[in-house]
Amino acid sequence: MHTLVSFLGRGRDNPQTGYRQATYRFPDGSTETTAYFGLALTRHLAPDRLVLLGTVGSMWDVLVENLPGIGGEDDALRLALMDAVAAQRVDQPLLDRVAPLVERALGRPVQLLCIPFGRDAAEQRAILDAIAKAAPNGQVSLDLTHGFRHLPMLGLLSAFVLDGLGRQVAGLYYGALDMSADGIAPVLRLDGLIAVQRWVDALASFEASGDYGLFAPLLERDGVPADKARCLQEAAFFERTFNVADAARRLRTFLPVLDAPLVGASGLFQNRLKERLAWVSEADLAAQQRKLAFEYLKRGDYVRAVIFGYEGLITRLCIQRGLKSPEPAERIQVAEEFRCELRAGEHADHTREAFRTLSYLRNALAHGTPPDAKRLRHLLQDAQALREEIEACLNRLLS
Repeated sequence: MHTLVSFLGRGRDNPQTGYRQATYRFPDGSTETTAYFGLALTRHLAPDRLVLLGTVGSMWDVLVENLPGIGGEDDALRLALMDAVAAQRVDQPLLDRVAPLVERALGRPVQLLCIPFGRDAAEQRAILDAIAKAAPNGQVSLDLTHGFRHLPMLGLLSAFVLDGLGRQVAGLYYGALDMSADGIAPVLRLDGLIAVQRWVDALASFEASGDYGLFAPLLERDGVPADKARCLQEAAFFERTFNVADAARRLRTFLPVLDAPLVGASGLFQNRLKERLAWVSEADLAAQQRKLAFEYLKRGDYVRAVIFGYEGLITRLCIQRGLKSPEPAERIQVAEEFRCELRAGEHADHTREAFRTLSYLRNALAHGTPPDAKRLRHLLQDAQALREEIEACLNRLLS
């Protein structure tokens, strides 16, 4: 099911046709001459159904008068529509009566919707809701050409809403009459704005989750090989299982993709993506774990922050002891040796307290077990205090 959504404005450039006659050239080179771009787009796209939105004063009457096949038997309804438009009191029941005339002329199902002017937030939400309900499934194309100046903006926003709801937005069209040359107005496709919005959404989700896999399908759409894009999804998996070494290896395989300019919307966000992957360039595994600890702390993911911080410390201790690729048993042994050193007073008091706090928080957050110390129980009741304490521990242990 392919639905075309269009807006009907109040243009009166021509007393008979409302909008002035114009010839539009579509991206495939074909042309259509019409006084209302929405009708030309309907003929061009041949959608399964048309949804036409307008206000109480939109030129519904002029639209009907210029449709083929409107006969004298429809005079009473046409006159009622003309009177309602003149008085700016068109309502939904009247449009429901008019819709069969438009369907008969266009040869496809048509839904005429009376929408508010969008004067405030409530009316603007009502318009977005109307569009979402009018296109419940399948493909959706939107004509952003007509209406009050702000209605095309709402139409564009509705495309973002529909995309977020899982609808397939097939195309965004704008009949650029003001760009006419030699009597021909180009038809612009604004689909690229959907791709930009998807990147904006993916970046926002990444900032909250740290999931690189969100970028993989966006990069593939812009021509990045699937095997390279898949590295981001694999890196995200390994990072979530605290396998930083394999996560870094996958990202290093992907990073050369960013050395050349990317096409499409991906190019706009290429440098931002590089910034998000910068932790891979840290000197060693300990430094990478430290970087990730602070990144997750920034996101409010306290569990990962303390685990990466703790593991970063143990990795650093292993490196200092000449263990560059320690086995799990060796890491456990190094951690126990460090505890013995702390008990023996071989390190500063603030180091001992920071390690004890980080260890207790790690156990409490990972296992859901409240710590015995009152001070630590208080931290788990205060987000700001917890964030500050974890940051202080990371700085003391990993600086």
